[in-house]
Formats: sequence, C-alpha cells, structure tokens
Amino acid sequence: MFKGMVDRCRDCGFDLAGGLVEVVPTAHYFMGGVTCGVDTSTEMHGLFVAGEDASGMHGANRLGGNGVANSTVFGGIAGDVMPGWIANNPHHRAPDEDAIAFEAARAFHPFTAKPGDVNRLRDRLLDLMWDDVGVIRDAAGIDRALGELDALEAELLRTGVPDTGAAFNLTWHDWLNLRSLAETSRVIALAAKRRENSRGAHFRSDFPEPGDLETSTYTVVRQDKEGRQTITDEPVQFTRVRPGESLLQPSIAAE
Repeated sequence: MFKGMVDRCRDCGFDLAGGLVEVVPTAHYFMGGVTCGVDTSTEMHGLFVAGEDASGMHGANRLGGNGVANSTVFGGIAGDVMPGWIANNPHHRAPDEDAIAFEAARAFHPFTAKPGDVNRLRDRLLDLMWDDVGVIRDAAGIDRALGELDALEAELLRTGVPDTGAAFNLTWHDWLNLRSLAETSRVIALAAKRRENSRGAHFRSDFPEPGDLETSTYTVVRQDKEGRQTITDEPVQFTRVRPGESLLQPSIAAE
C-alpha cells in the first residue's frame, strides 16, 4: 500500500511486496526544535520557525506521519505571520558586519585546512551516536560520547576540503553538514545526560522509570557567543489535558 517505499526498496534490490526485508530501528527525528510561540515567533528579534523545527509539540515521542502535519501547520502559520511582522517592523538597522565576517570565516574554514576524508569522520560520528547515545543509553556511555565528540570536532576542524570554489561544491556542503551534525549530537547527548528518567523515545537504562508526570519538564539548551552551552529544565504547561486525564468521552475512552 506504500507505493513510494515499495519503489524505493525495489531500486535497492529488495522486494518489499513479496520478499523479506531487514528492518532495524533508526533515528530520523529530533524530538524538539527551536522554542517558539504559537505564531512561530521566537525571543530573537525577527526570527521565526517554519515547519518541523517549531518547538517540541510532540512531547516525548512523535507518531509516524505527524511530521507532515507539523511542516504544513507551522510552515503555514509562519508564512501567514511573517509578512505582517515585516510590515510593522521596517528594517532600519545596518547589518552587523562583525557577525557577518565571523560566520563567513566559519563557513569558509575548510578551505584553509589540508583536505581530508570527511566521509570517514561522518561514519565515525554515526557509529559513536548509535553505540553510546542510541536507543538505550546510560551515563557512562553518554560521557564517553561527549569526550569522543570533542575529539571528532577537533579533527574535523583540522580537516579541509579541496578548494575547487564554492559553487556546486558538494564536499564543502558535506563538511558544513557534518559540523552541524556534531553540534546537534552534543546537544542531544547533554540533554540525554541531564534527563534522569525514561520517556517516549528517550530511554536511560540507569534511570528506567518515567518520573513524576505531574511535574514534567522539557529541556532547553542555549549557546552563548563564546560557544558555551547551558541547560535548563522548564516546566511543561498542561493547558489542554493533564497526565491521567482524557479529552475523550468516558464511553469512547473505555473502548
């Protein structure tokens, strides 16, 4: 019934309709996002969040298919809100040239280093996160991963790409993506270490209990201009239904 997946598997040599296909767990969704309001605005002036990055409305888990609704709902809201915001906030400030220069130097850094094997580092990151911050994790593994992430990012900064120009340079794109993956992996690991319980897609073998649902919190990670990260726990606001309650009629809920 899932024609796209059947076709994709056939292209890879697998018969999803009539044969056996290996199925394994994988991580494809980050159960959070950028903290924003219902209108997708953030505390940063002029920054809006469109689509699946909009906050963490799915809580501890996301059911299959919800990502599509997530994209269309919050993408649509952002598209409706931003024109009005722009009309009411005409841009009069000069751009921050220091910030632009900093980001340009950060982006073009791999052209200043000796070219190396970016794919090898990417595979190393994937193995590291799977082994130590994967489906089941504990404090020892997370600490080990954080140390390896520091080493991997340091090696990435020493690894360059061939300077064939910026246009259509896919190796450069791979390098930039890998740095983003390493930074996001560190946020995931730090958040997983701080949360000493097991909820939804997050499971700590050393803290298997879900914890008190009434005092549920979500994890917020911030990074300052020097690159230092701080983590705080913010209380979940139960504005629709509280733990143990249901919006369904008793007869429906019983079924």
